Amino acid sequence: MTINKIETLSEFLHSSGAKYRVFDMGRRVVKLTPDEFIGFEAAKDPYPYPFKKEALIAVIFWDQKKPEHHYVWFLHFPLDEQGLLIQAARDEFLVMLLDRVGEQMLAEDDGKKIESALKDSPYTFKPREDRMAAFNAQVTKSIGLKPSQFYDYARSYFSEGSDLNDWQSLGMQGVADVAARLDDMEETLSLISVLPSVPERPFMMLSIFLENAQPAVGLVEVFTQQITMQLQEKEPDIARICACLGAISNSPATGLVDLAVKHVLQHPCSHNINILATISGRIWRVLEQDFLCKLYIEQLAQNDAGQQGFNQLLADAMFIPGLRAHIMKVLRAPERSQELTKAVGEMFA
Repeated sequence: MTINKIETLSEFLHSSGAKYRVFDMGRRVVKLTPDEFIGFEAAKDPYPYPFKKEALIAVIFWDQKKPEHHYVWFLHFPLDEQGLLIQAARDEFLVMLLDRVGEQMLAEDDGKKIESALKDSPYTFKPREDRMAAFNAQVTKSIGLKPSQFYDYARSYFSEGSDLNDWQSLGMQGVADVAARLDDMEETLSLISVLPSVPERPFMMLSIFLENAQPAVGLVEVFTQQITMQLQEKEPDIARICACLGAISNSPATGLVDLAVKHVLQHPCSHNINILATISGRIWRVLEQDFLCKLYIEQLAQNDAGQQGFNQLLADAMFIPGLRAHIMKVLRAPERSQELTKAVGEMFA
């Protein structure tokens, strides 16, 4: 394949002889399947995890002959109204890439040149610190590398018999590694045992990184118990509820997660904009269920951030593939509340 025939980033990587993986860096740090990435690049399929009408991705690549050297580009591309890649932006990016690096990228001995080739590109971005830690954890797990030097201490901290008050030396990267590597049953059982007693700061930190993992049923049960406890309080801890919802958002135990979301949405605290943003921003799949979608939108119509909060969260949710039809069904329902009718009228005024 010649430079003139390269039309997509995936073609460029293949032509250079690179092995690569692509991760979403917007909604959560999660690996894209080859079909998802190729379909997105060809503008055949909407991006599965749009964030502020953009696709935020990380591309990690390496030479098969030198698997110890990995290079990463963090890229963001604009999406059209259907969530499809705006191909003119991708084409502009490719022209810059081919001009600076050339087709035989991995033949370049200077690794710094490869990574810095797009340093001033308008299509690159710098992830925030917690996203970077989650990305490192997901990548090392995905391609079979060892976790960071902070992993052992963090794993020990979240184990039975540890001094839970001695958390000040916990490294963010170590906690991210623990969250990404909870497929060991013994470690999961140990975490289930200690989690209710973990102090607030490490509890919140672990919850953030579990958003990118797939916690097992036992862990989901612990987090849902924490949610239930808060809902019984006179003044529920909103930050803790959001943390727990985020922690279970990507779990395969969808029945338990759906029940937790239902209980939260049936509580007055769900008028809080942060709770509503957590549900649609992290557990958006629940909006594919008519009952939960209706419950969510009705609460959103009474959120404590007013019309602006309603407009922003609803517009964001409608941009996620597969949700628009469910949301429009609720908005058009003749039995909708007066509050929702008013909010919809002002949104589309």
